[in-house]
Formats: sequence, C-alpha cells, structure tokens
Amino acid sequence: MSYHSLNSDIQIAAGAVNPRTLDLFDDRFLRLLTTLHRKLESRRNQLLAVRRRHQESYDQGGIPRTEILNDESLKTNWKVESIPEDLKIRRVEITGPVNDTKMVINMLSRNADGSRADMAMLDFEDSMYPSWDNVVDGIYNVIGATTGKLSFQKNKESKTYKLNPKDMAGLMVRVRGLHLQEINVKVDGQYVSAGLFDLAMCFYHTAKKLVKAGKTPKYYVPKIEYPMEACWWNDLFCTVQEELGFERGTLRATFLIETLPAAFNMEEILFELREHAVGMNVGRWDKIFSDIKTLKNHPSRISPDRGEINMKKFWMENYAKKLVNICHKRGAFAIGGMSAFTPGSDEEIRELQKKRVMADKSNEFQLGHDGCWVSHPYFIGPALECFPKNNQLDFIDTDFPAHPNLMMEGSGPRTLRGLRTNIQVAIAYLVGMQKGLGCVAHNFMMEDLATLEISRAQVWQWKNYAVVLDDWEVVNDDLIKDVFQKEQERFLVELLENHSLSDKQRLEEIHILQKATTEGMALFTATTLEPFLTTTSPFKESTTHIFERRSNMSDVTQMEKLWGKDSRWNGVTRDYTPAEVLKLRGSYRIEHSLARLGAENLWRLLKEESYVNALGALTGNQAVQQVRAGLKAIYLSGWQVAADANLAGEMYPDQSLYPSDSVPNVVKKINQALIRADQVESAEGNITREWLAPIVADAEAGFGGVLNAYELMKQMIAAGAAGVHFEDQLASEKKCGHLGGKVLVPTSEFIKKLTAARLAADVMDTPTLIIARTDAQAATLLTSDIDPADHKFLTGERTPEGFFRIRNGMDIAIARGLAYAPYADLVWCETSTPDLAEARLFAESIHAKFPGKMLAYNCSPSFNWKKKLDAATIASFQRELGAMGYKFQFVTLAGFHSLNFSMFSLAHQYKAHGMSAYSALQEQEFGAEAIGYTATKHQREVGTGYFDLVSNTVTQGLSSTNALKGSTEEEQFTMIQA
Repeated sequence: MSYHSLNSDIQIAAGAVNPRTLDLFDDRFLRLLTTLHRKLESRRNQLLAVRRRHQESYDQGGIPRTEILNDESLKTNWKVESIPEDLKIRRVEITGPVNDTKMVINMLSRNADGSRADMAMLDFEDSMYPSWDNVVDGIYNVIGATTGKLSFQKNKESKTYKLNPKDMAGLMVRVRGLHLQEINVKVDGQYVSAGLFDLAMCFYHTAKKLVKAGKTPKYYVPKIEYPMEACWWNDLFCTVQEELGFERGTLRATFLIETLPAAFNMEEILFELREHAVGMNVGRWDKIFSDIKTLKNHPSRISPDRGEINMKKFWMENYAKKLVNICHKRGAFAIGGMSAFTPGSDEEIRELQKKRVMADKSNEFQLGHDGCWVSHPYFIGPALECFPKNNQLDFIDTDFPAHPNLMMEGSGPRTLRGLRTNIQVAIAYLVGMQKGLGCVAHNFMMEDLATLEISRAQVWQWKNYAVVLDDWEVVNDDLIKDVFQKEQERFLVELLENHSLSDKQRLEEIHILQKATTEGMALFTATTLEPFLTTTSPFKESTTHIFERRSNMSDVTQMEKLWGKDSRWNGVTRDYTPAEVLKLRGSYRIEHSLARLGAENLWRLLKEESYVNALGALTGNQAVQQVRAGLKAIYLSGWQVAADANLAGEMYPDQSLYPSDSVPNVVKKINQALIRADQVESAEGNITREWLAPIVADAEAGFGGVLNAYELMKQMIAAGAAGVHFEDQLASEKKCGHLGGKVLVPTSEFIKKLTAARLAADVMDTPTLIIARTDAQAATLLTSDIDPADHKFLTGERTPEGFFRIRNGMDIAIARGLAYAPYADLVWCETSTPDLAEARLFAESIHAKFPGKMLAYNCSPSFNWKKKLDAATIASFQRELGAMGYKFQFVTLAGFHSLNFSMFSLAHQYKAHGMSAYSALQEQEFGAEAIGYTATKHQREVGTGYFDLVSNTVTQGLSSTNALKGSTEEEQFTMIQA
C-alpha cells in the first residue's frame, strides 16, 4: 500500500486520501495523534506480547487467574468516580455499526411505537467492517450525532431521516480493541492503534461541543483481558484529555468484560480505571469465543453446540453474577449482554422473537443488571418493560462467592445441526463482508464478527479433537467442506428464487456467494486457530475505481491540501493551480499503478539510502539480471535507445533522431520483463526480491516545445517510468553530453518544459520524479538572448546559424541549476570529467539556496576512469558523491558496453576455439548460480514453466503438452546443477 505524508511524522494511505478525510486531520490533531502514538505504542505491543505468553501457558494446560497489580483493588473502601447525571439511566442500550447513517439516526431516535433507548452505542468494532471508508463515515456520523444535525436521504424521492436534538438517546461510542491496527495511518512509519485512533478522533472532534452542552463524552472499550491493559487505556484517557485541555475524568467509559482472562480480573480492571469507568458489560458472544479460544488445547472442555451456550449455563451465569456484584460494590453500572434477535416481517415470528427477548431481559434484571442491550429498535419497548427501575446499584448478592467457577464445561450435545449453523453463519457473514458490512441478519438473528469468531473457533476445536457428532459423523476437513457445499446450495436456491434481482444482480450475488464459501472453507479447515480474524483495517476501494467519474470540486480541495501538507512536495514550485490540473484530467479516473508504485519506491529509496546507484539497461533481460544481482533501480539512457533499441529500427547517434515514443516503448518492455520475472518466481513459490525496480528514463530535450514535453511525459508515465529527466538543450540540435556543438535553450524556456512535465504528472495523478539536467558546463551556444538570466554569460558573438555564443563552465551550470531546482526533484549537472571538486562546488552552491535538494550524477562511460583517477578514488567515488547529496548515480551506457564487450569476447574466443569457447562461457554461468544467477536455464528464465502452469490450471492438471516436462533443460541442466 502506498502512503501520502501529512507532515514529517504522519502518513496516510494514498487510496484513503480525499477531502472528507483531510478535513479531519488538521494540524492540532496531527500533533495529538503523534503524541499519543509515541507515548503508548511500545507499551501496546508489550501488552500484546504478554497476551501471547499467557496463551502459551493455557495451551500447555494452565488456566487464567486473578492478577493483582495493587492490593488496594481488594480493599472495600474504594469506588469509581461519581457517575454523571447523563449516565445514570441505562435501562436499554441499542447498538449498531457507526458507519450506517440511517441506522445511527434510528438508534438515537424514537421507534414506531414511540419507545426510545436510553443509550445508543455507535460501534467501530465487531458490527462494523473496518474499511477506511466505513471508519471515516463513522467519525462523521459521531460528529453529526453530537450536534444533532445528522440526516440521511437515499435519493431525492426517498424519505429524509433526521435527529431530534431535544429527544435523543445518550450517545456512546465503542472504539476498536487493543489488538487492532489502523493500517491506513502511520506515525513514524508504524501503524497506529485502531482503538487509540478512534478515541482520539472522536474525542478531538466532539468533546468540546458535548461539554459545552452539559453532556459527558461516553465510550465503550472492548476486548480487555488483563489489569495492565486497563492501565494502558487509563493512560490514553488521561493523555488525550491533558493534551486537549480537559480535566481528568471528563470522558467516561464502560468496559466490556468479554474475555475469559478479564472475567477472572474484573475487580482489578475496574480499580485501574476507577477515575474514568462508569460500568462494565457482559459481552456474552465474545466471551463464548474467548472461552473456546483460551481453552482450545484442553480436551476436557470441548464446547457444545453454540445454541446450547446461553446465560443459564453455570459458568456464564456465574460470570454475569460476579460482574453485577463487583460493579455494584464499587459504585459502577452492570450492563447486560446483547439479545441478537431480529424481528422479521411476519407478525407471528415477531411475537415469538419478542417473547425470546423479554425472557432474556427479565433474566438479566433478576440477576441484578442495571440495563441491557438490544440489536433492533423493535425490541426497545419490550426490553424497557423488563427493567422497571432506573438502576439496581443497591443490588448485591451477598450469598454469591467471590471466586465462582468460571470455566466452561466440556459437555452437552455436539450435532450436525450445530455444525451446519456455524457454517451458515460463516457464509452469511462473509457474503456481507464482501459488501463492506460488519453485521448481517440471518435466520432472524443479527450475526457480527463475534458470532463468526465463535463459529470458526468451535469448528476448529471439534476438528482438532475429531469430535464425533450425534449422527456418528466425525468432524474433519472432508465433512466441513461437504457441509459448506451443501449450505452454499441452500443460499444459491434463495438467490435463484429471488425475482426482485435482475440477471446482472443475480450473477453478481452468485459470484459473491462463491467467493464467501471458498474463503469460509479455507478459514474453517485452517490448521492453526488464529487469535483474531481481524487485526487491521483494510482499505476497500470501489469496484468501479478505474472508471469512477470525478468530482472536480472535491478533487481541487484534496489536491490543494496534499500539495500543502505532503512532504513529498516540499520545495516543489508549480506555476499553475489545482483547478487548472482538473480541467485537463477529464472526468474518468484512470490509475497508472506501475508509475505510481515506481515513483513512491524511488522516492523512498532516495530518502532512506546513502545513494541509489544504477546501471543503464538496454533490454528487459538486462534489467532482470540487474535486479537479480541486487540493484534497486534501473536507468534507461536515450543514448542506448538511439543506438540499438528505437522504433525506427535504425542505429543512430545520440542526437534525438529516433521517434519520440521510443524510450517509453523500452520502459514498457523493461517493466514487462520485470513483471514476468516476478510471475516466474511467484509460480515457483519462491518470491525473493522486489522485482519492480523503479526506472529512471531519458526524455532527452523533450523532442520539441512544451507541448512535446507534456505529451512525452504522459507516455513515460503510461509506460511505468518512476522518474524522467529532461535536459536544457535545443531539441532539434540535441547532442550527447560528451559531444560538441551543444545548443542551450534560454533558462526560462527550460523551466517551462519542467513545468509541462510536472503538469503532465499531476494530470496523470502520479508522483513521478522529475530530474532537471543542465549541459551548460560544456555547451557553447544559446538559441536566444531573450532571458535576462542568461545575459551575463553571453560573449556578444553570433554563429552563422544565428546562435549566441556563451561562456560555459561551472558558473553558468550553477546558475541554471539554481533556477531549475524549484521545478525539479533532483538536479543534474552533466560534466566532462569525473571531478569530485567540481561536483562539490555544484552541490554546495545548490544547497546554499536549496538545502536538502537531491542531486543526480552521471558516472559516464565517456570518462576514462583509470586515466583521470587512481584506484582508491574510483573505489570511494560514489560514497563521496552520496555524502554531497548526489542521491541518484548511474552509469548511462552500461548496457551498451556490457552487451558489446561480452559478445565480442565470446565471438573472438569462438572463432579461435569453437565450442570450447561457448562451453567455457556456460561453465562461467553455472559457477555464477552460487551467487544467484539463473539464466543458465534460459527456458525457465523467460517463463516456460509459468505458461505450463497456465495450461495445467486450464486443464485441471491434465495437459499433455507441457513444454518443460521432458525438455533438454529439465534433463541436462538439472543434472549439471546437481
């Protein structure tokens, strides 16, 4: 994934950048996020490591236990801080995904029968699929709910849903857990904690408004396991409040006790959070998952059918009773768990579901809970009937033991029906996930990530112990796959019978179903049980991303912010506006992923490495060998293209005689060769390197005026160039830097070409690097005296062609380099000899005005290196250049000289010695295999095995025409290697 820099510390995923996102990241928030991350990230990773060590002990037969950090937690005199007025009535809380605007409005509002929940918990966690778009939508929904101005209308003809600010449920936000990372945001190159990000973003954008309105910023925190984690959350709360100027205790939080280790440590967790906690919650679904996951290696505790595990099971009831007692003893609320029933549309089913909800909520009230959760507005009224008191803080069961049995009992039915239910849930949820949903209604139940976690953990456990089901079938991979196929058929029948779908929609749904089934099957037959299915927040792009129509107004705003905030553009001058770029882009969004990937990779290398050195490649195969040998970038010289790789099919000197699209054509060939090398290695299951090395390509003098430079730059980007260099010569008289007769264009004219190149990159929406080369050190002619910047270098003489004679040398080269620097990413002075003193003078002169401006250097084959420098200086030459700021260094014609000399040497020996000469070359190749050379096997090198794999995939392994099988290469070269 590629990233854009918002400042020197924070990066955001390139695909996540848009005006809505950037509006959330103002400078103060960036400082806050940096502070929080630097203070807490290292500890978060340590706490996750502690979790892993605990799990290792459980896997070896241990069980969770109480961990006492402070003896004060056991004393009877401490209480949580007094509960704010707007948190004292919590009889019914409704929960749902924070990103669904219509659902958020419905949760906060009165339902059809006039009932309203006391609290609405807007969820960034299990019920929300954590894509970046969903996260951003969720943040805006929290902001809108805070002000009471949130509204939703699907289209102009649809009903408008609005909040009534004077009659709303209390707003609560559940952030993501400690284990989750927000991979779309980096601080100091590290992913940020997702829970930290959610809390910081929501508190930053809403706390001031809430406090001003006399309301409490209210949060829920999931998945806590140990008291040290409670300390981490408390420190997060304290730091965010301190940084933003709020008193400690301004925000208040309820913690879900939904893991087995946390059930053993409730009181200790509450003690560490006492200045911010207002309660704890019985998170029953995740608790069941945690029971199975924690005790997965305990054969005496194999779970029964998921449907059998309810709050009547002794270990679940004990866990709820313990939570009630501890909370009430310490002055905190005890909130019951979720009734995940959905009402359906049939009145008979609705009545049945209502009775189930009321039975569940009545039981929770009898256990002493102060409130409960429901998943649908329909059940708010019935649940309220079950909680006639504002709270039950005075309820404590004095007969209940302080340390009850909390361990899951390994008994009860394990049935084929239970297996089918788990697999149905998996398919239904994964179908929803393909659509960006984090919760789905299935079989009159609301299924979210927690229920999927239960399902896959239970099936893994059953398979791991080869459980025999009630019909005597053994749970193994074959049975699981068979049930997946049969359940997929049930879903398929429903799709085929759904006449409201068009043929196109039905085909799309079938494709999604098949993908979900395949993913579910792989998940349920995995060898190991992963701790969590989701640990990151993937960026989910639109499926129509390639040809998504543009919104010019929003793109203008986005571009303005990026140019201003992204450190990539520090020191870059543009003589045009974002609006002018947008006018030239057109309305369709076309990605140039090779150019973008290469440019971002090249920029990273230039920033991270002392210097990046490259060799000129003439062909795709040369580039492949360069990357295989370890070089990180490719240089493509126009000289080499002119000599042996141009589209005219001629051999030319370096005077821009070939067609202008010749270099882009070779860029494309090199990229295709690198892609094929990657495909070959990937097919062999042996990915050993980053094959798509960035290519820096020669655009000569632009082949004409600014329009020619603009179009040529576009062709380079379309071909996948990472960087492009232009030189300040007259295109029609262009000469190699080491030839005579060079004619410069005026300084201002070349700046216009650099501007044209940058404009082309902006129009193509790629960060392609631009290198400005000046040939003024050796050039003696100038086309025009129009630019005052050139006047002091004029001699006053004219040539027969009308050119102006100039004084060349380092003074004019430096003057031009300084003029070009604001318009280029790197500046290159073409020189006549390898002279470190000359290089230092140029570098210091540029850096005196433009500190940190990167430079480029041509380590040219036109230099006679041994004649000009001693061996020690040659050996250290590039290191010294790198220290001066010459970050990109290259041997322009390496491909030409290597190709010619190696072939001449072979031919010379072959003429004299025949096949002995070729055999000697072959032995050299075999010898080089020890250091990574592979082209000895020339059939394999160009992808024969890859296309055999294509044939086998098409024929399901029945192809009789595979090329490598039975080949001389397979027989003879394998034997030679052995």
